[in-house]
Amino acid sequence: MKRPILLLNLLLLAALAAGSWELRRRWLEARAREVSLLAVKPIPPVNAPAPPALPVQEQKIQPVQYFEVAQRFLFARDRNPNVIVEVVPLPPPKIMPDFPPVHGVMDIGMGPTIFISVQKNEQKGFRPGDKLGEFKILAATQKDLTFEWDGKKITKSLEELRPRKEDLPKQASQAAPRPNNNINNNAPPPPPPVQKPPENVRPAPGPEIGGGRRDCVMGDTSPSGTVADGYRKVSKPWAFGTMCYWEPAR
Repeated sequence: MKRPILLLNLLLLAALAAGSWELRRRWLEARAREVSLLAVKPIPPVNAPAPPALPVQEQKIQPVQYFEVAQRFLFARDRNPNVIVEVVPLPPPKIMPDFPPVHGVMDIGMGPTIFISVQKNEQKGFRPGDKLGEFKILAATQKDLTFEWDGKKITKSLEELRPRKEDLPKQASQAAPRPNNNINNNAPPPPPPVQKPPENVRPAPGPEIGGGRRDCVMGDTSPSGTVADGYRKVSKPWAFGTMCYWEPAR
């Protein structure tokens, strides 16, 4: 059994040696061919003669001559050289309305109240933050008022906002009595009639004075804390007397 195995090993060894020898022989042939190819001198370039110059032909048609054709192309309006620029008219500037006539500012410790004429011979109290037409009241002092209109802050003094003389009601001048020539002009004028407060006045809030509050009606003797029409009466002493007003009942 050992002899056949030994013979097989010898045959394999001989085949391996033959393959190695054939591989080396081919490598040497490839190396010799590479050396022979690299040893060949390059062929020097041949200077070819320059080609003859082409004859210059005169251009009978210039590109500028196509300009008129492009302008008169009927199917393309954008070829018109006269560009028409459409100018969009700007909107007219917004005109600020007249400021409302202001009669005065009162502050009794709960914020300023501005008395403004909303209609003819009618005043109404406003507080900072209230809107009056296109204006919004931002701040108020004893000297000036600050409004907001169209996103702009405008400050006006109270002297500028006071009603003009021609806007004041003319009832006093119309109701003045005619002078009597028979009466002695040196005599003192008669005293004004004493107005008595109305009696049996129902407890109820009066006209609005701003800030959601209402004034007290003359002759209302109801005590402080009285609730009527959704308002509660507040009456407390002040430097110039008794301060009375109605506030929303909570």
